[in-house]
Amino acid sequence: MEVRTLADERILDILEKDSQRGMALLMEKYTALIWHVSSHYIRNPEDIKECVNDTFSEFYFHRKRFKSEKSSLAAYLTAIARNKAVSLYRKEQREKKRRADVDSEKLAEKESQIEQAELRTDIERAMSLLKPNELQIIRMKYYDGMSVREIAASLNLPYETVKKRHQRSVLKLGQSLMLILALVFILTACVYGVLRYLEVIPPIGAWSWPWIWEKTDEPKEEQEDDIREKEVPELHLGDTGGEQREPDMDADLPEQEGAEEALLSISPTALPMEEEGKAVDMTPTVMDEYTVSPGYGVNVDPKEPVYTLAEKETVENERYGLTLEEAHYINHRVTATIRLYKKNDTVESWKELSEGINVKFISFKEFKWNRTYISCRSIDSSTELLVCCFDNVSLPDLEKGIENISILFTSGDSISFSMSRVEQEKVTEYPHQTGELGGILAIPRFEEGSLIIAIHPLDDEDEFQIVPAIIVDSAGSGSERILMITGEDGTTYAGECIRYHPMGEETYFEWNFGKVRPGSYKLNIPWIYMQAKMNEINMPIDPLKNLWDDKKYSFPGGRVWIQDCIPLDAKPEEELSMIKKWRIRIGYDSVYENCPVTGFYGLSCEMDCDPSENDRFETGYVMRMISNDAENGIWEYDLTANLELSNPQSMHLFFSKTDTVNLRWNQSFEIPFTVE
Repeated sequence: MEVRTLADERILDILEKDSQRGMALLMEKYTALIWHVSSHYIRNPEDIKECVNDTFSEFYFHRKRFKSEKSSLAAYLTAIARNKAVSLYRKEQREKKRRADVDSEKLAEKESQIEQAELRTDIERAMSLLKPNELQIIRMKYYDGMSVREIAASLNLPYETVKKRHQRSVLKLGQSLMLILALVFILTACVYGVLRYLEVIPPIGAWSWPWIWEKTDEPKEEQEDDIREKEVPELHLGDTGGEQREPDMDADLPEQEGAEEALLSISPTALPMEEEGKAVDMTPTVMDEYTVSPGYGVNVDPKEPVYTLAEKETVENERYGLTLEEAHYINHRVTATIRLYKKNDTVESWKELSEGINVKFISFKEFKWNRTYISCRSIDSSTELLVCCFDNVSLPDLEKGIENISILFTSGDSISFSMSRVEQEKVTEYPHQTGELGGILAIPRFEEGSLIIAIHPLDDEDEFQIVPAIIVDSAGSGSERILMITGEDGTTYAGECIRYHPMGEETYFEWNFGKVRPGSYKLNIPWIYMQAKMNEINMPIDPLKNLWDDKKYSFPGGRVWIQDCIPLDAKPEEELSMIKKWRIRIGYDSVYENCPVTGFYGLSCEMDCDPSENDRFETGYVMRMISNDAENGIWEYDLTANLELSNPQSMHLFFSKTDTVNLRWNQSFEIPFTVE
């Protein structure tokens, strides 16, 4: 049996009987997950490997703490990995601060007038490409702070027309402003000055919405315009709320309004707002316009091409080889699978080899896009498989395909390749069903006598995304990964997810229903798991005095708060020491009755500390996830602090924008289909 399909209970049972074999199975099943979680905080592959090894070591030596009835194994390992990664990240930051104190003012003075002139020229050139009606929509959206619906009403145009023009305009700008977008994302004073000079954005004091460049160039749907403008108060650059801390981990967010509103329900026809009960337009016809390329996924913009690798390409030297096995382009993302192999057993170790070989970026003509995701899997003692993604890529629509694309590596190697065009078909040509939050597309086929169904999420491009595995959350928790189909005679068949692993690069999975006779069936989807990125939330707490803010913080789809902090009894050997322990309970709920929050991944803590290299606490304190009671909305964490090395009175719990919240949309689907 494939290890990915082996039940956690079976692995744990083997671990108790044969620790070496059990750990091998555990690592084979969850290494990709731990690698993905760690890579959110640390970038060096060797540091990530160290974090992965430390995570499995931590679990092995303290495996008795794991309670399967309180948490899934995937969620438990994720919490350990994140704590290890954050700890390692902070340790690296402290080392950097010891070695050098970078003077930001001196760096700013070194900005050359030539670079500023080039930026101004790039922006002027990009703006000149827009038609007058497109430029008008861009100014109304980003200068005047109007939503797409408000723009449509003002111009007396259909909502869909304004939405398409907006998307087209942003994509045009994106092709010329790729480098500028990266600079705008970090809000450098240089780029801000150029954008103000051209009146692309208003003065800081006139902003009605935080100027945040998103990960993709495509605009957000109406739900963001209608909901988040009401939930988030006006925010101005410079309102940092104190001394700036580490990026994307500790930033404070102003209190959001509406946190104390009563729970809302989702009606069959409209999704109420958290405030004022305003319905959100989530018409299924938007998703019916999508196309699909079987084997590659759903394309949310039918005007955009889909490409796949024309043929495999290899580069070699006397020490190692690199082979591009697969690559495809869809939804402005390039996903590439690369095989790295040693040429002989006398070359340096994998550790030394991988330090010099890492995927850097992909380039086409004068454009280049940095890698945004990578996973690594060992095939054997001399072969590794790398899967990398490049987001926000924009390739031209060419009937003959794309030539001379290059993937560059930190070692100086590069692989040049070509991509051929892939045919697209309307989603409506396949069995599918849509609802107010999204939908499901099913593409059945027979393969060696077994029924295989590729099940694709259909997202409506709001802030919530359907998890690729549909019925389990992003970390693999939820239920057994089993779906059912029902025949005309009432016979049911169970389908199991093929090669499942959480938090990967997949946008959909295939399910194997075994030997099934030709005929008519219904695919039964009992519910759908959805995910969204967390807001930046900062929750101060003083465990010593048992004090914290009695406040509920809003995030997409729900609220979170500190519910309790309970001192724990010390062990006999710790009674006279400075080590103290607490059980911290975090409460959460959903703003939608039939779309409850099931959990979140990424809660961290921080406090002032004086770490000792000889102490078992790297930072003077440790916080571990204990359990998640999704039914009652309670996460439990255990905090251990050495008072000689840390100050719990300065402690705060926080979420960053890289963290994830999961919700379960209790909407069932029955999708009819026929197989011949």
